[in-house]
Amino acid sequence: MKIRFNSILVLLATIAISACNSIPVSQDFEQGFDLSGFKTFSWRSNDDNSWGLDNELVDRRIRNAIVNTLTSKQYTLEQTDTPDFFVSYNLVVEQRVTGSNLSGGVSMGRSTRGRSASIGLSTGSQVRTYERGTLLIDIHDAASNLHVWRGVSAQALPDLTDPERLTAHINATVEAILKQFPPE
Repeated sequence: MKIRFNSILVLLATIAISACNSIPVSQDFEQGFDLSGFKTFSWRSNDDNSWGLDNELVDRRIRNAIVNTLTSKQYTLEQTDTPDFFVSYNLVVEQRVTGSNLSGGVSMGRSTRGRSASIGLSTGSQVRTYERGTLLIDIHDAASNLHVWRGVSAQALPDLTDPERLTAHINATVEAILKQFPPE
């Protein structure tokens, strides 16, 4: 019985940890469009700063992550106007507010008078603000200029004041998004 309980506990802990580490992603694509001929890519022009980013350091990190991930998938970056597809991205960071009217806790202890337990329940409001980031990566067919694929990740942003942690988070997010490209 004890071994079975420990096995269940380990399984639940593994599920909980993997759920915390997963990066939510989704995709949309032009159905029926054949992406199998795509071999080379280039950056789509961003003359009007439509990517929504005014931080050059983060821009370089995102661009490097996209290039590294695509090249690891055997696509080649070309510095010409005639690649097979163009890639672009957009990053939106917005402040969100969440609230809860209920919180609770359980405590157990032992004192000189014996064992005791208590349950606490609070109905006071708790308001919390956080930043939610949405990274969109778009693929356009170069020949027709048709938007053929979009990958998206929207998530609450952790505190990433350390540049190394920020780079690792960007790399993981871009890899998770582009893992879906090309769609199967």
